[in-house]
Order: sequence, then structure tokens, then C-alpha cells
Amino acid sequence: MNIKRCFWFLLISVSFVYACKQDKTKTETDSNQHEIYYKPSFSERFIIENDGNDKRLIVRNPWQGSQNVKFTYTLTHSNNDAVHTVKIPVERVICLSSTHLAFIDFIDKTDKIVGVSGTDYISNERIRQRIKGKKTVDVGYENYLSYEVIATLKPDVIFAYGVDGELGKTEAKLNEMGIKLVYIGEYLEETPLAKAEWAVAIAAFFGEEEKAIEKFQNIEYEYNQLKKLTENVTSKPKVLINAPYRDVWYLPAAKSTAINLLKDAGGEYIFENETRNTKESNPTNIEYVYTKAIDADVWINQNSETSLRQLQNLDNRLVNISAFKNKQVYNNNRRLNPFGGNDFWESGVVNPQIILKDLIKIFHPNLLSEHQLFYYKKLE
Repeated sequence: MNIKRCFWFLLISVSFVYACKQDKTKTETDSNQHEIYYKPSFSERFIIENDGNDKRLIVRNPWQGSQNVKFTYTLTHSNNDAVHTVKIPVERVICLSSTHLAFIDFIDKTDKIVGVSGTDYISNERIRQRIKGKKTVDVGYENYLSYEVIATLKPDVIFAYGVDGELGKTEAKLNEMGIKLVYIGEYLEETPLAKAEWAVAIAAFFGEEEKAIEKFQNIEYEYNQLKKLTENVTSKPKVLINAPYRDVWYLPAAKSTAINLLKDAGGEYIFENETRNTKESNPTNIEYVYTKAIDADVWINQNSETSLRQLQNLDNRLVNISAFKNKQVYNNNRRLNPFGGNDFWESGVVNPQIILKDLIKIFHPNLLSEHQLFYYKKLE
């Protein structure tokens, strides 16, 4: 290990040890007078409280458009059949989103995953080996879950994500079966660190909160150090993001995770003004995007396209965009599995610092000259 790397490692180590000490001194209480065990630094959608010898995970507004929705999950070491009460540490888990797998892998507990939604699209090699050995099986999708398979697996908990609260009927059915469902709302977060912080919430079900807190604070420190590299750049590339899908171009909101990453990497979002007052992607016609983005310096995140030819086939006018002409087109699908599963959408949730490195390398190559792209690749 060279001197530069040793120095970097020491800085990170000192930072997260100090941060952990700070976290353990928290003694604030909420309106119910429960001591706060972990108050997130970035997420506003969950909090963990002490409740005697147990803990309470409070999840707020876990699906798009939800307001004043709150779920309180009691994590106890005792047997308890009550709804929203889970005995910990859990031993058998079902995940309905690939990001949940990444959170569990983050604390080295993939051996506890017995069911997933969509086995073909999983990238994690340890889970793929479990799938191959039939230790982890497919339980179906969203409203097409196989309750028979789920019942056979006898999970301690199912981690789920909700869209417009449509899982209500599913949750009721699972409650009848005595199976606990927990909403995880990380996909709604607006910053990459807020998303990654959900690793702490999931770790609580395994009794691994302290491990997750330390690892997250390590990531936070590295991310912020990388972010400082771009604070004083004098020239920011104009960045075009996404690509047309069925003649519609979805522009991410200016406050979304994707755009926060873009800006932290020293890029300028071309459609900042048009999207600053919304929290959802803005469907826009190709003509408008094409006209305004013609002088884009860099183009990223083109859906599932893997070549410039595929982009041209979407709309022949796209070849006139400056980024296309200059071959400054990058997509986040370097890590595809044989079935089309994209690891960017899986492990990327707990590796925002690596995504940031990739984007800095793309926007400002000289700032990270030795970094090799991990999630991104240049389209040819």
C-alpha cells in the first residue's frame, strides 16, 4: 500500500470512528418519549428508537405521493405474533427489490435471503450461487406474488416497496398468513447518501446496526471528500441525461438522486430550470429536448442502450447532439448480467461514492486520472 493510500485510509478511519462516538451520545426523544437510537443524517423517512430492550423502526411516507403515512415496526427479541412486530435477529428474509439485497449484502447477511422477486435480474454473485443451489427462490412480482411459495419459505419478514400504496391488499393477505411485511422507502430519497443510509434501517432486523452505521459513515466521508474535488472547477460540462422511451423523454427532477449526483460530480444539468419545482420525472417530447440539448457536452444514462447505433435507431436526429458527435456518451450499464440485470440499480445504492467517482472521471478526467469506470462505460 503506497503512502497516498495509507493517508487516505487513515483519514477515513479517524472520521468514522469519531462519527460513531458522536452518534452514541444522542439522547433526544420524540413526542412519545422514546429515546432515539439512530437519527439519520440525510434521510427523513425513517428513524430508529430504543424501546426498553427492543427497538422501534418508524418509517414515514414510504411510497410516492404518500402524506402523513407512518408505520411503526417493533423489533423484539421475544416471540410476538402482533402485526408490525418482528422477532430479531431475522433468519429467513424475502426481498421484493434488488436494492434490498444490496443493503443485506452490505452487512454480510446474504445467507439469510430465501426469496427474491425476479431471480434472473439479480447481480450479486453470492445470491446467484444461492439461486443456483435453490436456497433462494423466486416469489413473483408485485401483485403477482406466489403466496404458496412464500408460505413454504416461512419468512421472518418480507422487505417491500410500495407505489401509490397498492401493496395494501398484499399486506393484508400476508398478515392473515402470519407473515410480516415491512415497507422500505429508499427509492424516494432525493440524495444518494439518504438512499444509502437505509442500510442502517435494514441492518436493525439482523442486529447489525452498529456495523451498518460505521460502514455508512465511511461512505459518507469518502463521498464528501470526492465532492470537494469539484467545488472549484471553473468549467462545468453541460449534461444531457436519459433517452427517449416510446417517443417520450423523461427528465429527472432537479432534486432527484440522479441530478444531485450529476451536480456533485461537477456537471451542469441542462434542464435544471424546467424541473426545479417537481419531485417526479417530467415527461417531455423529443423535439423540445433535442432543440435545447443540441450543444450538450456529455450525455449519460441512456436507458438500456449499449451502443451509439442503438441510440441512433431511437431517433436519427440524436446524432446531431454535440455529445454524440464527440463520442462523449456514457451509460451506467457496464455491469450487466447475462439476463439483462443491471448491477447499477442493485449495488449502486450502497456505493454512491463509486458512482460519484465514475461521473467525476467522465466530467473532469484529470481530477481522478487513475480511476477506472466501474458502473459506467463509454458507448461506441
